[in-house]
Amino acid sequence: MKEIEDFLFECFSQGEPELIFILGSPRTGSTLLYQALINALQPFYFANMVNDYFSEHPVVGAAMISLPKEVPYKSAYGKTKDPLGPSEASLTIRNWFGGQHPSQTKSCEVIPEKKGHLLATMRAIYAMHGPILIKNAWNCFRVKNLSKLFPNSKFVWVRRDIAQSANSDLKARIHRGSPYIWNSATTSNYKEIQKLPYWEQVVEQQYEYNKAIAKDMQEVESTKIWYEDLCAGKTRELRLFLGIETLPKFEVSQTQVDKRVANYARKYEEYRYVPM
Repeated sequence: MKEIEDFLFECFSQGEPELIFILGSPRTGSTLLYQALINALQPFYFANMVNDYFSEHPVVGAAMISLPKEVPYKSAYGKTKDPLGPSEASLTIRNWFGGQHPSQTKSCEVIPEKKGHLLATMRAIYAMHGPILIKNAWNCFRVKNLSKLFPNSKFVWVRRDIAQSANSDLKARIHRGSPYIWNSATTSNYKEIQKLPYWEQVVEQQYEYNKAIAKDMQEVESTKIWYEDLCAGKTRELRLFLGIETLPKFEVSQTQVDKRVANYARKYEEYRYVPM
């Protein structure tokens, strides 16, 4: 595998790669946006089979597969099942950035000895397939490092009503076994957040993600879109930013929010989009 990888690096090493990073706290619609942008842009994305079987040598997997021109809008808690379905590439990205906690401070930069491999991989994939689209929640805390590594990168932040996203994250926690199980990357203060009741934890997690993303987005080429606007077809700013003519419209109904989550979410009213 290493010999094949070295051969591909030698053959495909020209040009500065163009990457689009989708950012968003857990349960904000990032998977839906990921699928929509795949169908609109037809970029390279890390398919499940590349992540599952080629995590240490993803360029080999990228060279072997032919990605579909369209992916279905199906997922379960951010995961797709099809071998060629879009993946968060967790195993692949962890190989470059590690998976220590708190993620916000200990997994926010590329591992120094893996930097060369990361850059060579992205350059080769870009040379073979063109622009690369990546969605991974841990990247919410890597914006500064990613923008330095890839000067031609763009960032899209998808946001959602904080009560709705916190409530959805609570469901994801329960799906994993307990409302007290932390879901996704950890904030720098996650141990303090974990001392709170679970209905407060999910709101505080959303707030800390939003605060970190908002700060770093000011320094990079970026745009943002609300999940509610994406579902309503109000995507003009996003389409102009990415040069897309059209995006599909979605009909996604709002779910009933746990009263304790809703009441606590009012603490951060500036992050609410839909009136409760």
